[in-house]
Parts: sequence; C-alpha cells; structure tokens
Amino acid sequence: MNQPKQPQGNFVLNLNFRRNTSPNAPAITGRISTPEDPETTFAFSAFAQTDKNGEAYWIGPVDMNRSMRQALNTQQAPNTHFVAIRENGFKVFRELHDGSPNPAYAKLSEDEKKLNDDRPAYWASWTRTENEPQLRASAWERDASRYGPWASGNTQHPMSKEEAAALKAGKADAVAMNAPEPMVAPPPPGSRRAKAGDRERA
Repeated sequence: MNQPKQPQGNFVLNLNFRRNTSPNAPAITGRISTPEDPETTFAFSAFAQTDKNGEAYWIGPVDMNRSMRQALNTQQAPNTHFVAIRENGFKVFRELHDGSPNPAYAKLSEDEKKLNDDRPAYWASWTRTENEPQLRASAWERDASRYGPWASGNTQHPMSKEEAAALKAGKADAVAMNAPEPMVAPPPPGSRRAKAGDRERA
C-alpha cells in the first residue's frame, strides 16, 4: 500500500556575502515555495536579530512580486509575507559556533549521534496573509558549494500529533490533512483571553 505523503514546498538558505561589507545587508538570502505549488519559488531576505534570551534568529520579507511592473506599482501589506528562521534548539551540533568540536556531541552514544545528525539544523515559519495559513519549514546543512555554505529543506502545513501519527501509520487522508488550518481571530484587547496571552509571553 502506498503511504500518503504530505505535499511539500522547497526552502533554500544561502549566506549573503554582502553582509561582510554592509552592516545593513541581510545575513541570509534564499528561495521558498508553497506545498501547493513547489515549482513557483519566491526570493526572501532575512536579517539577524537577537531575542530577549540572547538567542540569534533571522527574519525578513518574502518578495511576492512576479514581474517588474508589479514590483514598481504595488506595496506589500505590513506584517504579511515574512520568514522567521531559528537554529534547531533540540539538535546537538558537531561543532560550536566558533568551529571548535562540541564536547556535548562527543559524549553522545553512536545511536544518539545518528539521531542528531538526521535532525534539521534550522526551523522556520512563513507567515503569509491573514487568509492564508502559516507554513512551517525545516532545512539541513549541506556540503559547501563553490559559493560557500548553504542549507536546504522543505515547507509544509503544520500537522497535529494525531495527523502525524496517522501519516506514519499509513492511514492519513492526504487531502484533509493538507487543508489550510482555520484562521483564529485574535482576542479583543482587554479581554480575559488577551490578558492571559500577555502573561504567557511575559
């Protein structure tokens, strides 16, 4: 029996070498596509940021323009079409950020090393419009090309634990599983639900 496969788009990250000469240049440039139309790719740029815990992440716009005229005559709505990228915090990397061997990796068993090596290096999300569901992305580091280090992976719609288990068991309904998630309206300001969310973020 052929097991249903969740549709996936493409996700490619490249180092932007202009970052070494311009402090305003994005650290990462790349291409991304949707699970519904993986062949149509969109360029993105992601700029380095630091969260409140001191952890680095990268965020920036996805260029949705498909023609010169569109690019010159339209303006992207604020808070739409952007990617946010983070290192996978559950992965024990072989090397530290300075390139030296990671002592924590050396302490892993062979089975644990294999598990970690298979994990993606980066997690990302693509926030589109309020009428389109957010997409999740993952990327694995690849052997350096003549252009230097890079990473690639895929995008897909988020799955619930039940959907993931059904897919693994070969019992998933691929059409239903990949239907866009319903958009949940944010709670009105001052409501109990909004205040509870503020406490969780604090």
